[in-house]
Amino acid sequence: MATKTAQAYRQIKRLIEGGHVPTGKSLSEAKIAQMVGMTRSPVRESLLRLEAEGLLQRRDSGYGRVVAYVEDQDPEDMLRRYELREEIESGAARLAAKNMTGWQIDRLRELAEIADAARQSGNTEARYQASGKFHDYLIENCGNDLFGEVWRTHRLAPPQPRSREMTEKISAKSKEHDSEATSLLKIVDAIAAHDPDRAASLFKERLRRVTELLRQLVLKKNGEM
Repeated sequence: MATKTAQAYRQIKRLIEGGHVPTGKSLSEAKIAQMVGMTRSPVRESLLRLEAEGLLQRRDSGYGRVVAYVEDQDPEDMLRRYELREEIESGAARLAAKNMTGWQIDRLRELAEIADAARQSGNTEARYQASGKFHDYLIENCGNDLFGEVWRTHRLAPPQPRSREMTEKISAKSKEHDSEATSLLKIVDAIAAHDPDRAASLFKERLRRVTELLRQLVLKKNGEM
């Protein structure tokens, strides 16, 4: 029989994935407990797990949803944020090549390998989670705290698809756009070689491919998505 904590975890996760916890809105522990009809103890443990998984973020006023879904986004707004990502993340890669220490680079490489393994496995949820951890780590450890502030303020973490249909479309298009030359591991190699120009160039090229994919899949063309 599932424990109360496990039940609370599944219920809260369903609320998040169902769009009942809007991005940017903070909810107190008590409010979430009320939403799932459970006591605060199992809810508190579940929130800690969801925070560790990157689905929620602890704030002064409570917990806020971190994960955003492609289907919930305003297409033009999302495109602008992806264009900003090109500048922020390529800049972070440039700084990382100058500032990261050996153990930080080792951790970044480990996250890149996990993301690559998730991509090859075809597990979309694992791929997005692993990729998100890589991007977050790069931003937070590039050597300039303002990059992280911009990342969070403008919600630059990439949204993931909710529906199977959108997941399949993105997976199919991603295969067309995948390039060994702009893989995360190649970018880590450039950072490890302390080559700022190459690290920034590879990251910008990678993100330009992603932005182009977004234009093809999400922006309205001829009245269709």
